[in-house]
Amino acid sequence: MSTIGCIQSASGPASGARNRVESHCPTRGRGRARSSRVRAAIGLCIALAACSTPAAGTEPDPGVADAQLDHDAAPDAAGAPGELRGVWITRFSYTTRAQLETIIDRAAAANFNAVFVQIRGEGDAYYRSAHEPWAKRLTGTLGRDPGWDPLQVAIDRAHGHGMQLHAYFNVLSAWSAATAVPQAEGTTQHALRTNPSWLAVIANGTSTDTEYRWFSPGIPAVRAHIVATATDLLANYAVDGLHLDRIRMPGTAYSKDVITVAAYDAARAINASLTWADFMRAQIDQLVAELHAAVVATRPTAILSAAVWGIYDRLPGCTTSQGFADYFQDSLGWLDAGTMDALVPMIYWSIEPGACTDWTALLDSFTTRRGSRHIWAGMNALDDSAWDFSQVRSRVLRARDVAQGLVVYASAYLDADPARWDAFLGTAVEPGVFFEPAAVPAMSWK
Repeated sequence: MSTIGCIQSASGPASGARNRVESHCPTRGRGRARSSRVRAAIGLCIALAACSTPAAGTEPDPGVADAQLDHDAAPDAAGAPGELRGVWITRFSYTTRAQLETIIDRAAAANFNAVFVQIRGEGDAYYRSAHEPWAKRLTGTLGRDPGWDPLQVAIDRAHGHGMQLHAYFNVLSAWSAATAVPQAEGTTQHALRTNPSWLAVIANGTSTDTEYRWFSPGIPAVRAHIVATATDLLANYAVDGLHLDRIRMPGTAYSKDVITVAAYDAARAINASLTWADFMRAQIDQLVAELHAAVVATRPTAILSAAVWGIYDRLPGCTTSQGFADYFQDSLGWLDAGTMDALVPMIYWSIEPGACTDWTALLDSFTTRRGSRHIWAGMNALDDSAWDFSQVRSRVLRARDVAQGLVVYASAYLDADPARWDAFLGTAVEPGVFFEPAAVPAMSWK
């Protein structure tokens, strides 16, 4: 691939039938050092920037907080027994109970041990939520009860197979850019319909992203709503993990909404050197910290993970996109802060030594800086839109050497030919990479 290969679409696993590729090409380590320096200054700025305290019920349990946040503990060895073997199941892959159960059954038969089932896509719910309306995709009408609960069905099916179920939760993508937010059936309305000022915007007050409208993380009420939504889910469903996606902005021009700009101006009055980028990263960092606190307080055994831009900072000599600088996503900083259990860098390219999007080099850029937390290698099931299991196999084997697991994007690509699932298992004569079952590695701090 050429150096333009890192300019992935501004999307993540939630891409459905499309090959969504989130890209990170960070300037190795530079961004993190700078981020660490500004954290202390931003702490006071956040308070004065109208950043509210976390929603009720999201404070860490004092009895476990120290252990949960002990990110200086010795790292779990990359070669520890077991590996997470996950697959993303997007909301575009199912509309019926039978479809969802069939996908989970196929994953179990292929010796995957975790499924990441999307249950929040754009400020809507594929489960019984106290805060957001039922997803339109399930019935054709936003807010209409489909008569079944996809998240509960997924939990029951996955647990019946002895698999982990991670609730795959789009955080800041708010609604499709192509259509207006409709009136929902019932009393629970979409958050952008009741609070249009929560929209992330550019300087002229509009959103120009062609894929989604986005929530503004600089608005305290937005963060409170998202944390309350996640807390409700964690309290009512026996999930093994909360898996965040779209935990970023669509670009550096966002969010110039009135509340966020006023907060930035107030923060700058205290620290004149504070940049817009550092301030916006701090807003997203704050949201991650509040979600982590909600997990600790509500379901402390659950894993908090995030699908993140596949290039944190650029590989040397490259001019690709990068999560830290281009999307306000300091994912490695969350590991340093102890507010994230595992990252899944979405590295949706092939192994190609020397390329700016070389899968191995990009994975290494995360695993060598993970501290005590886990990295699950994100990978596409396809290479250049074609199935080539030799490439998949090479990625799995490399992940096995340096990471604590892997997650494949996505079930829809494997379902296109069920034999693709079988390739992971193999046969007694030609065993596949998942021929032997594996346990999900323990996290010493959980």
